[in-house]
Amino acid sequence: MEIYGKSYNVNVWRVIIKGNYPLPAAAQPLANPEDIDSYTNEQMTVVQVNNKARNMLYNAINGEEYEKISNCDIAKQMWDKLEVTYKGTNKVNETHIHMLVHDYELFQMKEGESIEEMFARFRKIISSLKAFEKPYSSGDQVRKILRSLPTTWQTKVVTLESQDPNKLSYYALCSGLCEPISFLVCSKKNDPFLNLVTI
Repeated sequence: MEIYGKSYNVNVWRVIIKGNYPLPAAAQPLANPEDIDSYTNEQMTVVQVNNKARNMLYNAINGEEYEKISNCDIAKQMWDKLEVTYKGTNKVNETHIHMLVHDYELFQMKEGESIEEMFARFRKIISSLKAFEKPYSSGDQVRKILRSLPTTWQTKVVTLESQDPNKLSYYALCSGLCEPISFLVCSKKNDPFLNLVTI
C-alpha cells in the first residue's frame, strides 16, 4: 500500500501516515469554512490533497473493509484502523514474528516433497518475515536451504557449498538444485573405465 500511495502522490501518502495538512490561514478569515469558492489557491491545494488521501483509501479497499472505516473523518484515522485490523498490535506482531522465526529455524524438506514445493513453502516464510521487517540475507537463506535438505541430496549440497554461499543467490540455488549434476564414477572397484552418472 505504501508504494501505491507514494506513487499516487507523496503528499497524499504523508496525509495517510501523519494526518491532514492544516488549512493555511487566509488573509481574511473565511466567513463560511464550508464555502469552497472563498478558498485561496493554497487552501484549495491542501483540501484537495487531504481528500485525495481519503479517496485513495476508499478505492483501495473492499466493501467489508469500508464498513470498518466509513465513520472516520480523516485518512489517518482510516489508516490506523486498517493497520490495527490487518497488522495487529505490537504484541500480536511479536507473536507472529516468533512463530515465523521458529518455522524458519526448524525448516526441513518434507519426505516426498519436491524441490519446487519446498522452495514455495520457504518463500512463504521468508516473505512473511520480510513483511514484519525481519528479513534474512540471501546468504543466510542459501545456507538454511542447504542445511534443510535430506542426506539423499548430499552430492548436490557439497557441490553447491563449494561456492561462496554469500555470492550464491537464492534463485541460483533453486535452479542449481533443480538441474542435474554430472560426475564420473567407477562402476567397479579398480575398473579402468569410468561412467558418467547424472543425479
